[in-house]
Amino acid sequence: MAAECGIDDCGVLAIGRCRDCGSAFCMSHQGRNPATGDGYAALCEPCAARRHAAAAGAARNVGPVQRPGDEPRWVMSGQAVRDLVAKGVPGRPVIEQRRRTVKLRFGGERVEIDEIEVGTLWVAGRFEWTQPVDGVAETREWNTGLLAEPRGGYPVASLRQAVARCRVNEHGVTLVRDGGAELEARAVPLIAQAVRRLLDRPEKPSGAGRAHAS
Repeated sequence: MAAECGIDDCGVLAIGRCRDCGSAFCMSHQGRNPATGDGYAALCEPCAARRHAAAAGAARNVGPVQRPGDEPRWVMSGQAVRDLVAKGVPGRPVIEQRRRTVKLRFGGERVEIDEIEVGTLWVAGRFEWTQPVDGVAETREWNTGLLAEPRGGYPVASLRQAVARCRVNEHGVTLVRDGGAELEARAVPLIAQAVRRLLDRPEKPSGAGRAHAS
């Protein structure tokens, strides 16, 4: 028998189950990310509201802001990137691997992997992302960076378009592109404030990549 929404005795056919309270919820009682408007895969409306309230309280304790909402808008407008560049805060190169086949002189071939610098980002810290894993929503922390040039450029409609999950290595960073991940709403103000603090705590520059054969 299909589950029914258990929020406020709704009774409508459920589309998911909340990982916080365990209640089934329908589309009308699905929690939503206020930064993007997207529905959470495993969070009901009441629990999402509690998380958002907790995130707002945490944001007030993380660092000073001019007015609520100013920091995310500062990032979304592209002014954060302009300020980081103007102050000389070094970003990390975004490295992608490109494979190419090289013909050998006496026959045969080999595959070479070139590490190409395709962009720049500033690592803001580790923040929560949620993605489906074997049909179950899983939340974990990822290194998260501010993109110097997001797809389509600045300004962006939501902060999630300006940031990306990444893996940090000695040559720079590689973007995590496995798809389906959604930035947690409570991370939005925290990321914006972390980017602001980069202006006061510049990182050391890292080197570019190199080519190697496999």
